Amino acid sequence: MESGEKSCHRSPYHIPRIYIEGIGSDEYLELVDSTARRTDRCSGRRCFGKAIYGTLLDEIADLLAKKATRSFIVVLPPDYRKGLLVEAGSYLEPVPLEGMRVVIHVCEGDRVEEGSTLGFIATRKFEVRHIRSHVEGVVVYIYSSPEGPPDRNIVFIAPEEVVQTVTVQS
Repeated sequence: MESGEKSCHRSPYHIPRIYIEGIGSDEYLELVDSTARRTDRCSGRRCFGKAIYGTLLDEIADLLAKKATRSFIVVLPPDYRKGLLVEAGSYLEPVPLEGMRVVIHVCEGDRVEEGSTLGFIATRKFEVRHIRSHVEGVVVYIYSSPEGPPDRNIVFIAPEEVVQTVTVQS
């Protein structure tokens, strides 16, 4: 992982976008080979509907089975031209970060190794804990529960071989 401030932490306005296969929306990505094209309707090809980022959990992941339940594409800021495609059935390792205050140190698209820092949590006893990854792979999605306190987040890490990079066109 790179040192210094990452682009995903520089601006609160640079939020990834998520598109989920099989859901309805007013904006879609149509996938052909490794290129996804934005459109306002599906034309019969592989179609991914836009959803609100960071709040969907049951629609894309089974926490007990540790796998993706639907295929999804996470489009990365700041230019939104690169996406991470994870196919349904792919292994996803959920790493929870829960505490009175959570600071996430990784971004979507980051490659992590076993022992890499994912974030920090502050407990009710005002202890700060360092949360590290117990697997290696690519951060593909970060879920943030809208309920709280405490802050509840889950960093999903997929094996590098199941993450496909797609080019996103307007």
